[in-house]
Amino acid sequence: MAEHFAVSGQTGAQRLDHVLRARYPQSGRQAIQQLISQRQVLVNGRTVWLASWQVYNGDVITVLSSPAVLPPQPAVFDPAWLLADAGDLLVVNKPAGLLSEPTRNTTRSSLLDLACARFGRLTLFHRLDRDTSGVVLLTRGGAINALLTQAFQANLVVKEYVAVVKAPNRLAQSGEIAARLRPSPRRRDCMEVTMQGGQYAVTRYTVIASTGDRAWVQLFPETGRQHQLRVHLAHLDAPILGDRLYGDVASAPRLMLHAHAITLPATILGAERRFTAPLPSEFLWEKEG
Repeated sequence: MAEHFAVSGQTGAQRLDHVLRARYPQSGRQAIQQLISQRQVLVNGRTVWLASWQVYNGDVITVLSSPAVLPPQPAVFDPAWLLADAGDLLVVNKPAGLLSEPTRNTTRSSLLDLACARFGRLTLFHRLDRDTSGVVLLTRGGAINALLTQAFQANLVVKEYVAVVKAPNRLAQSGEIAARLRPSPRRRDCMEVTMQGGQYAVTRYTVIASTGDRAWVQLFPETGRQHQLRVHLAHLDAPILGDRLYGDVASAPRLMLHAHAITLPATILGAERRFTAPLPSEFLWEKEG
């Protein structure tokens, strides 16, 4: 049901997305921007699709559909998230919907803050998108950071993801996606494939199961570009289910992308180690495939 409200109590002009963030505090920045870009917002009866549109006291804003609400946030670190405590290295299974680290634009909790409250001072060695679940590495500092940096730069760390994507699509049974990525000139929070410029990005994949309208894909990113897996899959008409930026947010209750495992070389812990975050219950491809 559409909602109408008049802008009031502000001094001068304000951006439309800022006004809507104040109106819907339980929705994130991306949800508000998506609402605007999908032309679900009118100002004085006129459809507006720019987040930076200026609004003034007395303007009437119509919201045709409510923005997505962020999931409830945990208040403390859940011991079940801890996959391994290997001295200076912690391996954690981040839940979907939880930020990896705090940002300037929100007061919502983050994995790093919760882990520091539980274990003391930590460094987040690498991050996952808020809506992605799975393996994250945190360190207590010292030599471990240099060893991990060297291993990542030498491509000695193997990261394995599982995604559930739309089908049919242009994915082969297995293959490699090599497509350069750049920030989208149309949306600052999105990346896009480009033929020139940008950053080189490579993803290996294998389709491990499929049904009529979806497929389960094992992904091995060779590079670590922003939104790489999401953009590469969407580029081959296989957007990840539940992807609010590159697919259909209503196709799944969450972004169906999970960092399933990470394998570290012997230089890190003295022997090669593979850490696995069990697939969430939503990823039951064995039963459906």
